[in-house]
Amino acid sequence: MGKQATPKLKYTANSNEKAFTLVEVLFALTIFMIIIFFITPIFHVILDQKESQVKLQAMEWEVFCNQFKKEIRLSTEAKVASGKLIITKGSETIAYEKYSTYLRRRVNDTGHEIILKNVSQYSFTILPNAVKVIVTDNWGKEYSVIAYSLVEWETGI
Repeated sequence: MGKQATPKLKYTANSNEKAFTLVEVLFALTIFMIIIFFITPIFHVILDQKESQVKLQAMEWEVFCNQFKKEIRLSTEAKVASGKLIITKGSETIAYEKYSTYLRRRVNDTGHEIILKNVSQYSFTILPNAVKVIVTDNWGKEYSVIAYSLVEWETGI
């Protein structure tokens, strides 16, 4: 018996040919969609970072205003010297000064309490029984507050 040739079908592929199956395409598409699903929120966070920084700066300002007003209310004296605000409250001397891009608070020339970040300019103005603070942040927005003392200050200040 001789060797019979098997007829080749017209539309069949050779066994050594490689091609994508529908399952492989669906699997790749699923992985691609998962990656896109997780990358999209990351781009929103990155693009909205400036807006959230501005909101954070506004909240920091509100906290600073409340703390500053509370400190001025019971102070007995306030003066501005060398760009620093120096407040006397009982036996404590409290200084507000700029340190790099921060506004910091020091008590009796010790400590390093950061009270505002991203400060480009600031000014303290002594008013009758009050102190006015004007701060400009790194984005050019200006904030101001006036804090009044409940204790009568000396008029020579």
